[in-house]
Amino acid sequence: MMGTTASIDVCVDENNKERLEAAYSEVWKELEDVAWRMNVFDSQSDVTQINESKGESVKITSTTYQVLEKSVYFNNLTQGAFDITVYPLIQLWKESERKNQWPVKEELARVKEFVGSKHIRFMGEDTIAFDQPFIKIDLGGIAAGFAIDEAAEIFRRHGIVNFYIDIGGDIYAGGHNCQGRPWRIGILDPRDRSKIMDVVELTDAAVATSGHYEKYYTIQNERWSHIINPMTGFPQKEVISATIITPTAIEADALSTALCVLGPVEGIALTNRLNKGYASLIVTQETNKDIKRSESEEYRKYLTQP
Repeated sequence: MMGTTASIDVCVDENNKERLEAAYSEVWKELEDVAWRMNVFDSQSDVTQINESKGESVKITSTTYQVLEKSVYFNNLTQGAFDITVYPLIQLWKESERKNQWPVKEELARVKEFVGSKHIRFMGEDTIAFDQPFIKIDLGGIAAGFAIDEAAEIFRRHGIVNFYIDIGGDIYAGGHNCQGRPWRIGILDPRDRSKIMDVVELTDAAVATSGHYEKYYTIQNERWSHIINPMTGFPQKEVISATIITPTAIEADALSTALCVLGPVEGIALTNRLNKGYASLIVTQETNKDIKRSESEEYRKYLTQP
């Protein structure tokens, strides 16, 4: 689902057995619905309708409209570091990788003209338009988080409060685990994915990690992150992983991407400005191949022993 694996764990007890089957059915239906509506590669999806609108107004589902509104909110919050209109740049770098050639300076400048959430017009009644015909969006950095929050709401509506939802590493931990303790989540070492760097304990909170250790572009034997800085047009290179803990999964999904773009100084400063319940860890590569950890003020209170 969404190009990755989705998994759900729910603690079963005598009080929720009958409700569980109905809840699971509704949750998976919702996840599948969000997955195809927000899929940039599905010809029938809301995203494809938007990307093929060429500046004309288009009516979409209220679900996708809501995600677009939240996307612009995160764009403003991160001062442009998170931007769903980065898709033309993604296409450019994928083509550059295919050709094994760096993007031409003039072509990069031309494509950058089509990037910026300021080009999205919200017209009400689930209708949007772009003020330029070549704007295209990709919801890959926010759709999973939104879907997880929707699933969590469904479980709670069915009276199920202890659950764990994971879509490709975007995680929401509801209530407690089946031993009645906070859920324990391992944060992998970006240098060695077989090792756990930290373990955090969460209750009714989300966590997500972004970085270039799994997805990246390789051009002329040089590896670049798949996360592109919308402001420069280049893949970010300093941050090898960024982890953030937030109250909701949509925040974790979007902000983990943004922290990779912002870097440790601005990223940690942003986290510290947010309300209680936000914490982050940003890992950067030093010139001597060592790593440097940058932690927000709240991060250590979530740590526990492996």
